[in-house]
Amino acid sequence: MADQKGKVFLLGSESIGRGDDNLGYEILVSLLKSLTEREDSPRAIVFWNTGVNLLTKDSPVAPYLKRLEEKGVQLLAGQLCVRELGLTDKIILGRLATMGEILDVLLNYEVVAL
Repeated sequence: MADQKGKVFLLGSESIGRGDDNLGYEILVSLLKSLTEREDSPRAIVFWNTGVNLLTKDSPVAPYLKRLEEKGVQLLAGQLCVRELGLTDKIILGRLATMGEILDVLLNYEVVAL
């Protein structure tokens, strides 16, 4: 990870911010949709805790995440979270990442917790 340019988004749930979860989900949808329409994008998005649900086949935001992945954004799912939530066979986007791989990303890029 010699190139230290770019931002990494950290998603730990299925919504953004604290407060109303429904509003937080709508904000997340709007953010992901808007990201697909921009020229610039984060280097990676790290999904952990219940945020890994966003990478499953049942996720309503899967089309936006697929577009971001096609643009070169790394989608990293915490493998511990995926395993503990019983989602191993349901993840369709990104790739499983160990805590060591996640730490490499978090320590080498500017992190934005959403």
